[in-house]
Amino acid sequence: MSLNYNLSSILKSVGAIVDQEATLPTGSDLVQRIQFANDALAEWADTYTWNELKQTIYVNPTDASTSSLALPSNFRQPYSALVKYNDDGSKTTYEVIKKEDRFSKLSSDNYCFISGTFGGKSLNIPNILPSGASLQMDYISFASSLATLTDYSPISASQYLVKKVSGLVLQGRGDPRFPLILSEAQRLLSNAIEEQNVPFGRVNRIPYTTGGMVLGEE
Repeated sequence: MSLNYNLSSILKSVGAIVDQEATLPTGSDLVQRIQFANDALAEWADTYTWNELKQTIYVNPTDASTSSLALPSNFRQPYSALVKYNDDGSKTTYEVIKKEDRFSKLSSDNYCFISGTFGGKSLNIPNILPSGASLQMDYISFASSLATLTDYSPISASQYLVKKVSGLVLQGRGDPRFPLILSEAQRLLSNAIEEQNVPFGRVNRIPYTTGGMVLGEE
């Protein structure tokens, strides 16, 4: 089984903790735990700028001129400038600014700003782009909800969801174990943030020894 659990695996692990039985709940219990899983997923997404939520927009406008581009429905916030790849191999960068800052810009400046509401946002480019321009921009997306039991969690630390959902179920029952389980979930979340800040992934916490000596110690 993949270490990146799907929703079914997550809820079976939750059952092993809260019910002492690694099976899926049914009825209203299933509906409740799916909602808890999605609440925990949304909380995770709000906590940090996760690599798992970084995506890239690739656009080749075909209009005679382009001054506005529709953004994906899962667009949350920009993560880079808008870049136009020119025919001569050079690149032109369009800074993404706050909408209210557009009044301080010149008509010749290369910039863009976001307008619209959730699910219907657009990228406005006052310095109109030519037809066929090749555009690219990185952005942070919203986390996709876990709608079916076969949906996989986008979180590499799936045990965070297991512990968080378990803690919420136990809290609803008034079970005295819930503070400990929720504390464990918070620890796993903190570890995931720390791990992402390490350039090449997970920190090796096992001491390396040779000849009875630990490197870095006398």
